[in-house]
Amino acid sequence: MTLVYKPAALIVAFAIFVTLWITMIPMKQLPAYAAESDVQGADAPFFSEHWISHGETTEAHSANIVINQGKPVVVWYGGTEEGHKDVAIFLSTFDDDVWSEPRVVTNRAMAEAGLNRYIRKIGNPALHAWPDGSLGLFFVTVSFGGWGAANISYMESPDLGVTWSEPERLVTSPFINISTLVRADGLNLKGGDLSLPVYHEMAGKFAETLHLTRSRVVMDKVRISRGKHSLQPAIANTDDQHGYAMLRYAGDGPPKLLASKTFDGGLHWEAPHQEDLPNPDAAVALLNLGDNALLMALNDLEDGRHKLSLAINVDIDNGGDWRIIKTLEEEAPEPPAGQRPYQFSYPSFAMDDEGFIHLVYTWNVARIRHLKFNRAWTESLQPTLGIMPASSTEQIQE
Repeated sequence: MTLVYKPAALIVAFAIFVTLWITMIPMKQLPAYAAESDVQGADAPFFSEHWISHGETTEAHSANIVINQGKPVVVWYGGTEEGHKDVAIFLSTFDDDVWSEPRVVTNRAMAEAGLNRYIRKIGNPALHAWPDGSLGLFFVTVSFGGWGAANISYMESPDLGVTWSEPERLVTSPFINISTLVRADGLNLKGGDLSLPVYHEMAGKFAETLHLTRSRVVMDKVRISRGKHSLQPAIANTDDQHGYAMLRYAGDGPPKLLASKTFDGGLHWEAPHQEDLPNPDAAVALLNLGDNALLMALNDLEDGRHKLSLAINVDIDNGGDWRIIKTLEEEAPEPPAGQRPYQFSYPSFAMDDEGFIHLVYTWNVARIRHLKFNRAWTESLQPTLGIMPASSTEQIQE
């Protein structure tokens, strides 16, 4: 007897499979965000800058910073160019105001061997400092196609990135587990779980958060986007219930930054709205300063990434406005003949135990730059100031 498979039956069967997979994820109440400490750093304004990478690779991009065991730790990817087979993920630690020599955490061949599957390319890394002191590394891997077919892999270190576990794949989708990417660190939840911001690039771009247990089991997924033109969410919270997300906008409308907020610890996110800040289809970074204030690093442009600025909102929970307080980098939109356009992009924030703020970013797609400053320095700034000058209160260090 010959069996005849009907397309309608296959569609129904697949729909049942997806429904069953979704129902296997416990749709439970999210824990509230873990409390953030309110530290301010030194009383006097402080600012310094450093290079983290020094041209070890032709390109260096997508840096991410966290504080682990009291020390700033940074990862980024570098290689000939984005998506090249020689791209590796590098790590450096900041100790006594000096960055360690960058060392390779993983590359395409190492990930392929550890995951026991073909890896075509690797991409964005994102660190997470677990409350127990372990350092987690989420990173993007692709086995076929482009970034839309990516998934997230994970490694863990107990000793500030000296030794690492074998990589594992996160299971985030019922459809052959593809099209989930990571860019930024997440927020600790009460009980030790994690709210990790992720995004998708298949059949549109949209952002969401994953509720992960300490063992990286996906307990829930919460959509932030409404539509298919926003990605790379940066999230921060001001207390255990209030959280904010800033989204890169990749649509055809006005090039404005998208924002969303939650009032229930990330269980629901409001429909994103446009902020009165430009966004040239570029990632931003967000940091809780304490006292109901948020700091943001962004490309303050409608087109290009040749300008990087700081913005602050000192009353975010009560609908305060964002204002630009500093231009950190700026070059002409048109580079000299024979040079590629300037790019200062993909910022990432962390605050250390003494209240100092650390900002890292891609410097012209060639090196990774680090700025260290405190809240007093941001309060000393006035809106619309130009590029930062070197002065007696600003320490310049290569």
